[in-house]
Amino acid sequence: MRLRYKSTLFILFILILGCLALGVTYHIYMGYFYEKALVIADEALTINYQNGNDFSNKKNKTLKFMVTNNSTEEESFYIKLANVYASKEKYTLKGIDDDLNISNDLISSIVVSEVKIAANTTLAYELEITSGKESYHGEIIVAKGSKDSSTFADIIKDNSNILDNPTTSFKEIASSNEGLIKNETEDGIVYYYRGNITNNYVTFADNLWRIVKINEDGSVKIVLNNLIEGNSSYASGDKYEFDGSQIQSSLNDWYTVYLKSYSSKIANHNFCNDLVIDEGSEYYAAYNRLNKNYIPNNSCLGTVVTTNIGLLSADEVVMAGASTDDNKEYYLYNEDIKTDYYTMTSAKKTSSGYFPYIVEVNGALSFNTNANQSKGIRPVINIIKNISATGNGTKENPYVLLDI
Repeated sequence: MRLRYKSTLFILFILILGCLALGVTYHIYMGYFYEKALVIADEALTINYQNGNDFSNKKNKTLKFMVTNNSTEEESFYIKLANVYASKEKYTLKGIDDDLNISNDLISSIVVSEVKIAANTTLAYELEITSGKESYHGEIIVAKGSKDSSTFADIIKDNSNILDNPTTSFKEIASSNEGLIKNETEDGIVYYYRGNITNNYVTFADNLWRIVKINEDGSVKIVLNNLIEGNSSYASGDKYEFDGSQIQSSLNDWYTVYLKSYSSKIANHNFCNDLVIDEGSEYYAAYNRLNKNYIPNNSCLGTVVTTNIGLLSADEVVMAGASTDDNKEYYLYNEDIKTDYYTMTSAKKTSSGYFPYIVEVNGALSFNTNANQSKGIRPVINIIKNISATGNGTKENPYVLLDI
């Protein structure tokens, strides 16, 4: 009797385990095949993300989606990749029902700005991601209408991950791609790039540049990807101002030769020459701001110089990803730059001279160089706001400004 009782309990135990196993298997099966499906109605269009619209993996992955036009008239839609974090991944977008076939680096960007879809029609697509065996994630967005942005600033924002705050503190280096950071100033909204950015390249005036930020007025600040030929002292004697300095003269000479014929696309803009010194101290205000409190500022707290060519501020260098430590993993670092170069920001003034901030060849921000020393020159200009561009900002497909 006791044996039969134990046998019954054993059988019940096995049945319970079996039911649990079936339940878990069913849950996993349903989750894998169905829970990620997402259907969104966007006015006349219905978008069916058959595998969901977000992706995260280390392996090759394919996302399938369909777009249905429920109206009796032709409509259009655009396709965008957003919030992408990736290293060496590529993607290919293929149309099953049309001839769309686009391949590129896996970055946040407008994949296609406008696709026409006939009335009462469904179009199917596959997004194939080829992995470099690194972790990646992001999302695909399909929405009604076209995405032909009118200005350079609009295009940059459409092709970037926009964050309200950086993911690392300004006390440390930024070595990953932190995207485009939104920052409110007393004059409006600034968007600045931080970290190892791979889609802020611009070809302009037969040179390669990097986007630093979108200014409050919609103009775009860019910095030359390399140094110009020839070095210069910053200033000499008792003159510390950028305006009228030796380095400004060198910049103006270079502008005349290489940029003057493109001047219709270059804004006469404000540059910050921080000359506010703490009373009773050899240090300027920037030293406390950047080296003690770690609060770089997009607003100019010093002298404003309005010109068509200038230099980076030390604040902009810190926001880009620099600190006092080496950093070879942010966009201002360039292995081809073999000379330290000046910024427009003052660090200290002693009996031995004036010391502006410099960027060292290892990407670090430093302030121990006397302004009378000959250092590199890395020009900065601002592109006018009423201009558009092609490209997606990668090194292989940089932005190219269109004619006005």
